[in-house]
Amino acid sequence: MTGYSRTVDIEASAEEVYQAITTGIRQWWTTGSEDASKIDTVFTTRFGKTYNHIKVSQLIENQRVEWDIEEHCHDNEALTRDDEWKGTKILWSLSPKGEATTRLEFTHEGLVESMECWEICEAGWDFFLFESLKPYLEGGKGQPFQHE
Repeated sequence: MTGYSRTVDIEASAEEVYQAITTGIRQWWTTGSEDASKIDTVFTTRFGKTYNHIKVSQLIENQRVEWDIEEHCHDNEALTRDDEWKGTKILWSLSPKGEATTRLEFTHEGLVESMECWEICEAGWDFFLFESLKPYLEGGKGQPFQHE
């Protein structure tokens, strides 16, 4: 299955990247999030009225994280569907690149260009991966969505 995919080289260890994805989500994605560090856990992320219920389906420490989107509600008046992420997967693959760099291969499997939310979601993931997660790991400061 195809989907949104990006590769990001981050000046941080695979352990640090893994921790940011599993226990540090509030620091770079949304402050309205729960911990994602246990297999089979269903955690919630919130962006105002938009939310996701996500199941942690695979954890291979410092190498791979896999999430299944079980429920999704995208609160946006421009969209006729609010559940396009339901049934998609988010995959995080980590591999060392050099001494202090990790290559993150990120795929949101099922998030495809034919979806109504494509442009919004593509811009969102680009921001959170390159402008929030990477700076958080490299300099200690991310830009997560501030959920009230």
